[in-house]
Amino acid sequence: MAPGRKDKVKAVIFDIGGVVVRSPFLAISAYERENGLPANYINVALSKLGDHGAFQQYERGEISHSDFIDRWTDELNDTAANNQAYRAYLERRNLDVHMVLPSKTRINGAVLFRRMMDVARQPNAPVVELIRWLRQRGYHVAALTNNFSGDATDDMKSELFDELFDHFVESTVVGLRKPDPRFYLHACNLLEVRPSEVIFLDDIGKNLRAADKLGMAAVQVEIGREDEAVEAVKRIIRARGAPAKL
Repeated sequence: MAPGRKDKVKAVIFDIGGVVVRSPFLAISAYERENGLPANYINVALSKLGDHGAFQQYERGEISHSDFIDRWTDELNDTAANNQAYRAYLERRNLDVHMVLPSKTRINGAVLFRRMMDVARQPNAPVVELIRWLRQRGYHVAALTNNFSGDATDDMKSELFDELFDHFVESTVVGLRKPDPRFYLHACNLLEVRPSEVIFLDDIGKNLRAADKLGMAAVQVEIGREDEAVEAVKRIIRARGAPAKL
């Protein structure tokens, strides 16, 4: 446990996709099933280039939407590289490395991205209610999101997010993305808190691990188990000597 991990909670930071709104990964999973692709094949293809992939560069605001779609479609259909990355994924998880993988794919990046953004327009009700619960009790609340310029959540900012968050911290604006620790610290500076005074919610393991290393209390939000994450946040707050009314 990092020093200061028992500090009283002053702020809670939320990821957006898969936390405050429904997960775009739901659309990816559906697309994989509809096109006969192995589970998580697209997710592996999406992340195989690390910070240098089109998806990651688009989240940092480094390339245009049209360039992103063109490059991302090419990356998603690079079966040689994707199959190699997927076999490594299978090995790491002790799954069937002899699985027959596609020799050719026709993944439509534009269609897939549109479907991902459609899902991301749907608020995640238990988490939204948690944010309101926190604000009523005086906690600072921020969003920390890897997003895209002009993405599906843009029209939700004035409709929903403005009322929920003290700060809305975007990768495309800051030029950093999770799990870069500088991105988390930027949010802490805006909130005027130390990482040890923060609870951080995300749906992706590597983003949570980065928060934990900084001293934040990390809470994973899993699809269909949002209520458990809500209770975990309240449990942490109570354990750290929250006001009596909590």
